[in-house]
Amino acid sequence: MVDLEGEAVKVDTVESMSSLFDLPLIDTNTLAYMSALTFFIDMRSDAKINSELEATMKVGGAMRAPDDSNQVFLITTSGFRITIDGTSATGTIEMGNTTFPISDKSFVLDRRLQDISTQEDSWLKCDESRAICSPKTPPKGWHKRRLQERELRARGAKSVCSFTGGMSISTTTNRAGHD
Repeated sequence: MVDLEGEAVKVDTVESMSSLFDLPLIDTNTLAYMSALTFFIDMRSDAKINSELEATMKVGGAMRAPDDSNQVFLITTSGFRITIDGTSATGTIEMGNTTFPISDKSFVLDRRLQDISTQEDSWLKCDESRAICSPKTPPKGWHKRRLQERELRARGAKSVCSFTGGMSISTTTNRAGHD
C-alpha cells in the first residue's frame, strides 16, 4: 500500500472482542468494520433443522436509531437482519420470512445444565422439620458431573471471549491517514 506520493505505508490490523449484547454500545462506524460475528441460533422451531446451530456471519452494515444505545441492527452479507437488544440481553435473526432467537451462549447446554443442577442439588436442601440441619450424602456420580459441568462452562467462557458470542473487529488503516 502506498500514500499519495507513492511512498510505502505501514498497515496495522486492529482486533477487538466484545460480548454480543454489548454491541449496541458500539458506534455504527466501528460495527461496520466488523469482520465476523459468531453466535448461537435456536432453530429448534424449524422442522427441517430442529436444532441449535452455531453461526459465524460476515457483517455488511450496522444501523441504529440516533438516540438509542440499547438496540442495534446488523445486516449480514447474506442479507439476514440481526437485531440485538442490549438492555434485555436478547437477539433475533431474520432469515427469509422466519425469525429465530440468537444468543452468545448455547440455549440447549444452558438449559440442560440448569435442569441437571436443579435435580441433583435437591439433596442439599434440609428438612425444615428437624432442629439440626445437615445435608444428605450426594447422589452417586454427583462430584464427577459437577466437575464436567465446570469444565463445560470453562470451555464456554473461553469461547465467549474468543469466538462464541464475541465479535472480532478487524480494521485496516494506514499511517498516512488514508483508508
